[in-house]
Amino acid sequence: MKLETAPQDIAVNGNFATSDFAVGDLAFIVDMFADKVYTHKERAVIRELACNAHDSHVMAGTTDIPFDVHLPTSLEPFFSIRDYGTGLDDHEVRNIFAGIGISTKRDSNDVIGCFGIGSLSPYSMTDSFTVKSYKDGICRSYSCYRDETRKPVVALLVEGFTDEPNGLEVSLSVNNKINEFESEAKEVFRFWEGTLPEINNKYVSDHCKNIRNSYIFSGDDFGLTGGYGNMYAVMGNITYRIPYELDSFGCEGYLKFNLGELEFDTARENLSMTNKVRDAIKSKVAQVKASLSQIAIDRINTEPTPFKRAVLANRLNKGNIGRLVKLDMSKYYLPETTDNIEVWKTNYRSVEKVATKNLPIGEKVEYFEFQPRMKQRVRSYAKETNKTIVLLTAEQIRQCLIDREAISDIDNIPKIERAAYSKGSSASNNIKTFEFSYNSNWRAKAKENWNPVKVDVNQSELVYVEIDRYYPINGISIISGSHSNINSTLETLKEHNIPVPIVYGLKSSFISSKGFGVGNWISLDNYVKREVKKIAIKGVYKYCKMDFEKMEALTENICSSELTEWTEYTKLVTKDSELVDIAKRIGLEIKTDNALQQWMDSFFVKYPILTILEHWEIRKNPEKIAPYIGGVVR
Repeated sequence: MKLETAPQDIAVNGNFATSDFAVGDLAFIVDMFADKVYTHKERAVIRELACNAHDSHVMAGTTDIPFDVHLPTSLEPFFSIRDYGTGLDDHEVRNIFAGIGISTKRDSNDVIGCFGIGSLSPYSMTDSFTVKSYKDGICRSYSCYRDETRKPVVALLVEGFTDEPNGLEVSLSVNNKINEFESEAKEVFRFWEGTLPEINNKYVSDHCKNIRNSYIFSGDDFGLTGGYGNMYAVMGNITYRIPYELDSFGCEGYLKFNLGELEFDTARENLSMTNKVRDAIKSKVAQVKASLSQIAIDRINTEPTPFKRAVLANRLNKGNIGRLVKLDMSKYYLPETTDNIEVWKTNYRSVEKVATKNLPIGEKVEYFEFQPRMKQRVRSYAKETNKTIVLLTAEQIRQCLIDREAISDIDNIPKIERAAYSKGSSASNNIKTFEFSYNSNWRAKAKENWNPVKVDVNQSELVYVEIDRYYPINGISIISGSHSNINSTLETLKEHNIPVPIVYGLKSSFISSKGFGVGNWISLDNYVKREVKKIAIKGVYKYCKMDFEKMEALTENICSSELTEWTEYTKLVTKDSELVDIAKRIGLEIKTDNALQQWMDSFFVKYPILTILEHWEIRKNPEKIAPYIGGVVR
């Protein structure tokens, strides 16, 4: 990104003794930039490395290829970004990761970087990290670390041929920072565009997608929601809060700026409120506000049918959006019907029937073609879904110009469950309920996760989840707190050869009734606890999976007294660490012994270079590693 610098306007005449500008203690300078500049260190690391990945893809012309983002997990406690851009040669790696203020990006507004300090951001969280550069068929692995004087050093560890595409991978260990990185990644990537990050955390990806979808009115350079909130300036994929005194929108939203339009502090966390920045924001606010009405009209007029135009007009006429757009939407109203339309609306806990000649429109409105003798079914459905239900005759459908595809089949409304639950009654053998759709699409609506079924309650055991309006409630979050968690739970049971039960959804009203006591019901939470307890061992070694894999790679290829000692430890090791983790998270008492991890920690402190190598690199280069640890190649 181009940076504005004041022009030099000084003339010096005569012979004067001069001296060059001196740079002091480099270690202190790195400490100052890496440790003192960033307020949100996790966010800074993600942002700076992601921006570098983006720039590399731009320069390589690979913006159509996602770069990989690995957020730390309990089993893999590291953060890394692997891009597929230009890659770096040996000289470039050493310049960038052992220098400060070195940037090749100050002459272009096509890329984000400019200060030449982003590569130092990992030092704000760690004293060492790994860099792998893939360049023209050669892979080089480096250790970037602070020496005994805290001066940054770059050491080439391994170099070899590779068929991997060009690019760079930066990785750092971040133990006990899972929640922090997940939270900050949501901040960094919520407005990201131009390149696509492939994030290993689905919840972060979904959150960012939902944030973007919440902006119900947007143009090329803005996005607005209908609710109150903050306005943000977005430039080069980085978000800055716009001060209240410059925000006259009164709603949550964002304004996009071209690279170079705004100025910011060294940490790229806040705007530098110069006259240039104030003028740019004021100009953008005025420009967007002046264009809102015409953008709204153009957007509405592109809709192909009167009904779709009416839906969009209704959406843009509500809340703060309506206040800003200031349009007369009456020309998009649909025609009135001759006879009253039957409408069922939820009012607090009751459902009331109303009559109108104007077709109700909104996000929580559902349309059906009228059929007689469906009153109780429709009322129950409106209450269960908390929606407004509109019933239209064939003539009313024609008159109000509603699209046929917007009208659902009324026969799909679930029938009201009527079953006797008293013991001794023949009806008590069967109840109508819902069966969970295992491996259902996570994008599915709540109702689509459940299939209506008739269940014989005289079975030996029935597993259930309590549901309300098709959403799981009152369960342990990790087991049954959501549809995706139920799916993950069943998948985990399958992986560990635990019988995967059919999961039924029982409404709260049934669980509190006498009929619930007729069947042999067990909640999914208690089922999982019971079955995991059967196979979960009483005590295990707790260890880091990555460390264990490295030690395995060492013992397979190298002989030494220390590795023999480690092998003795592993005789008592269970590799089923995921099962142990699940058992602990659901409240089962499992004793863990940290002796193995403590041994490995001491080993890696003694041989620190091993911490930045991966197990496959160890297997590939045993002849180089064996002398380092005082061993011999097998």
